[in-house]
Amino acid sequence: MTMNKNTEPQNINLLTDFGFKRIFGTEQYKKNLIHFLNAFLPPYIGPVTDISYRQSEQLGLTDKEKRLVFDVFCADQNRDNIIVEMQQARQEFLKNRLIAYASRLISGSLQRGDRVYNYPTVISIILVDFGIKELAGREEFVQQVMLKDDRNEIFSEKMSFLLIDLSKFAARKRFVKLADDREKWCYAIKNMWQMGENDIPAENAVFHELYEECKLTKLTDMEKQEYEKSILEYEDVKEAMAYNRRMAKAEGFEDGFEKGREEGREEALLQTAKNLLDLGIPLADVLKATGLKEVEIKQGCSTL
Repeated sequence: MTMNKNTEPQNINLLTDFGFKRIFGTEQYKKNLIHFLNAFLPPYIGPVTDISYRQSEQLGLTDKEKRLVFDVFCADQNRDNIIVEMQQARQEFLKNRLIAYASRLISGSLQRGDRVYNYPTVISIILVDFGIKELAGREEFVQQVMLKDDRNEIFSEKMSFLLIDLSKFAARKRFVKLADDREKWCYAIKNMWQMGENDIPAENAVFHELYEECKLTKLTDMEKQEYEKSILEYEDVKEAMAYNRRMAKAEGFEDGFEKGREEGREEALLQTAKNLLDLGIPLADVLKATGLKEVEIKQGCSTL
């Protein structure tokens, strides 16, 4: 990575709402979306040769039905419905929302008189800028979710989800060392705003062209205003996430300490020590907070 941290970014941040939708959600750059989809979807729906954009806002059939808004919503040449979204922060009910969105598209595509339910497939691709719990400690960066039975055999191919963990692509690798187009797309989306002129070799034509398209100098004055607003929103989200993590750590420390003192039981103190250690609190601080000895914590926590 050749970006100097003391210089202003020269490229669009693709993690922002503006940047993501510009590169993937506009007719002008739909070749980017097609290339991205072909990096991930052939095992599910085969090659994507063309896409047509659909309305990103889906109204309910009645006033009581919830309005749905997608980042990018399109259909391929076979009428398969494809949702592509960027998720900057964790949401408590993210999985429920993904299922609800996909289900709405399925129910909305049912045709009167269709006795075989020949509705289009729905595939949701969610890029998340945070760690996916199910992938923690593993090299995989894609969580694949399909409808399967108790023998792990596919029950239906009509609905599937790909959750892509962008947090595994911090700016620490050289672009030329990435394994395939899947990794290159993830790395580019995560790091485009801080990449330098020589980070993407010219022989990587698609990504070299993407780099050129992401230069801030390509934006009109109105687009620059929209982008600056999107940057502020993005930074607000990131600051809120950082604040919540700090508060959770602080509250966990204080609550655990109080619980241990009030109950006065060794088991409670050991549980408190374990909780604090899980939060990343240094052992020395845990010893001071609980009054336990290091050997007591090591022996006791192993039995919890």
